[in-house]
Amino acid sequence: MAFQSDSGTIKTFNMGLFVSMVLAFLLGIFTLYSASKGAGVMLYKTQMVWWGIGLCLGLVLFFIDSHIFEKLAYPFYGMCLFLLTIVLFIGRVGGGSQRWIDLKFFHLQPSEIAKLAIVFTLAKYFSDDQNTPPYTLRTLLVPGLLVAPFFLLILLQPDLGTAGVLFLVSGSMVFFLRVAWQSLMLVGLAALIAVPLAYQFVLHDYQRDRVKTFVNPGRDARGSGYNALQCKIAVGSGKVVGKGFLKGTQSQLNFIPEQHTDFIFSVFSEERGFLGAMVLLALYWSYLFYSLRTVARARDKFEMLLAFGLTAIIFWHVFINIGMVIGILPIVGVGLPFFSYGGSSMLTFMVATALLLNLSRKKYIF
Repeated sequence: MAFQSDSGTIKTFNMGLFVSMVLAFLLGIFTLYSASKGAGVMLYKTQMVWWGIGLCLGLVLFFIDSHIFEKLAYPFYGMCLFLLTIVLFIGRVGGGSQRWIDLKFFHLQPSEIAKLAIVFTLAKYFSDDQNTPPYTLRTLLVPGLLVAPFFLLILLQPDLGTAGVLFLVSGSMVFFLRVAWQSLMLVGLAALIAVPLAYQFVLHDYQRDRVKTFVNPGRDARGSGYNALQCKIAVGSGKVVGKGFLKGTQSQLNFIPEQHTDFIFSVFSEERGFLGAMVLLALYWSYLFYSLRTVARARDKFEMLLAFGLTAIIFWHVFINIGMVIGILPIVGVGLPFFSYGGSSMLTFMVATALLLNLSRKKYIF
């Protein structure tokens, strides 16, 4: 395996990206401590272990030549396709979904890795593709066939949130390359037809309830609307400066469901208030800003698309998670990067960060 080393590594290190990630993680650890204390468990310790493992893994990835990643794109795709298939047969069931493979020491969630795999695969495909943008539906047939198996297998778990993120990340990469307006109109028309059909025949009952609750949270305040209402109460009760660390009543009395994973932003907002939420959003904005600088300074098409796809993963997670907590999006079960508890998700975000740092450090090498 080839490694890169150059005297300008320190000079070209993307410090802004790294610091943004570290600060977001530290805020997340304090929030996770608070979120899990009321339940009598200390999940923050396990989260720190996974962050440390991700840091060690990232250190290795940081020095690998990006051309190695390009060569491994399709094998990586094949491995994830295999994992997504077998999880449907031998996977561990939790919360009504069959998403995890029990490795004894670790519950692996293949759908998290699949986000990275699809970015690698599309970056590789489009870097080799000879078609000239704007792309049409005909020229996007092969990329669509690459995304479809991942999307369908994740839906079967079922995991609508992760399937949605996968679709949005893939779509973002395609739009970044430019799509013909005629094709966009056809896609829009197809979506208008497909959405009602999907609502009726594809979504499970609990997923349809989430959509109804999004439209009218008060329709079932003690049932399907409970999560959304409790989250908004927590966020609103934080007011400007918050109630203080470990003083959030909604979180400490365990009114917020899944407050250590999907709804951890509501815990943070209750304790830190509007100003704290703005600080956190500023950290994510900083992370995305330095990520996009990496996209702009990429050396070739593969690196550019890889960096953009990795940035899209972080963006859509932040947008969807915060959106569903404050009530502008339906609840779909998407974690907040570096905040929400989870080994697979933490490793995914750390690997994405390491790859962005890898691509950033070569911005002056020609």
